[in-house]
Amino acid sequence: MQLKKPKNIQKDTPFEFGEHRFHFGDEIVELEDSSKILNDINALHRKMKEDGYLFIRGFHQKEHANSAAHWTLQNIAELDGLKPNTQVEEGRIGEENRTFSFFRQTEVAHAKPILDVVDSKRTMQFYEEFLGGPVITFDKRWLRCMANGGHNHFHYDNVYVGRGTQNRYTMWSALTDISLENGPLVICLGSHKHDRLKSTYGATDMDRDLTEAVFSSNPREMVEKFGFTLATAHFQPGDVIIFGLFMMHSSAPNQSDRYRISIDTRYQLAHEEKDDRFFFREDGTWLGNFYNKGVNYRPMSELRQEWGLE
Repeated sequence: MQLKKPKNIQKDTPFEFGEHRFHFGDEIVELEDSSKILNDINALHRKMKEDGYLFIRGFHQKEHANSAAHWTLQNIAELDGLKPNTQVEEGRIGEENRTFSFFRQTEVAHAKPILDVVDSKRTMQFYEEFLGGPVITFDKRWLRCMANGGHNHFHYDNVYVGRGTQNRYTMWSALTDISLENGPLVICLGSHKHDRLKSTYGATDMDRDLTEAVFSSNPREMVEKFGFTLATAHFQPGDVIIFGLFMMHSSAPNQSDRYRISIDTRYQLAHEEKDDRFFFREDGTWLGNFYNKGVNYRPMSELRQEWGLE
C-alpha cells in the first residue's frame, strides 16, 4: 500500500531556496506525475524527450524505501549522528549537524535494504523495458543524508558521469518524506534542450578537463538569466525522478531538524560503453571523480566568461 498522495501545491505557495524565495506559479511549478503512463513505454519515451524527466510517485515499494531509510539511520546512529534520546526512525539530526554521504561505504550503500530498492526486480525490469535490453547500473551509489543546510548546486550529470554512452539515465529516489522544507530535488525545465549550455558547460569532463563541475549555486539566475522554470514536489518514500545526462538540477537546503535521505543511481544498456570510473576494479574499489591529486581546477566563473555565458 502506498502513502496517501500529498495535496497539490497551491499557487503562490512560498518556496525557500537558500537566500532566495520563489512562489509557485510562474517561476517554480510542481512536477507532473507520470505514474499513470508507467506501463506505456512509448508514452514514457515521448514524455522524456519532450520534458526531459519522469516523476513517478510510488515507483519503489514503500516498505522497501522505509527499510532503506531505517538502515541508513541506524548507521548514522552508530556514528553518533542522531540527536540523543530520540528514536532512530525519527531521523533527528544531532548537535554536530553532520551530513553523511555513504558513497564509498559499500557495507552501507550496498547492503540488502538499499539494493532491495535500487536493484530490485521491479527497478531493473523497468529499465530493461525502457531501454530495450539487458541493463547494468553503476557500482557507485550516491546515498546522501543531508543535515540542516545541506544541499547540492546546479549541474548537468554529463560533467560528472558522462563517459561512454550518452544513453544513460539517473534515478533519484526519495527514501524519506521530503517536503518543501526538507531540501527537495529541483530541476530546470527545458535545460535538456538548451543547446548553448549543452555544447559548452555540458561538454566538459571535470576529471579530463580539470574544470569545476558546478555550474551555478544561484537558483535566481537559472530563472532570470537562463529563462528556466524550476520544478519540484513534496516527495514521499519510494517516489523517483528519472532524467538524462543533460537535465540541470540541484537540491534546496534542508531547513528541517531531521535527515533528508535520498539515493542517486545510474542505468544503461549492458552492451554500451561504460564510464569505468564508477565500476568495481579488481581491488573492489572504483576510481570515481576527483582522482587527479594536487591539481587546480579551472573556476567556473572563468569558463563562463570564455563561453559567453556571463
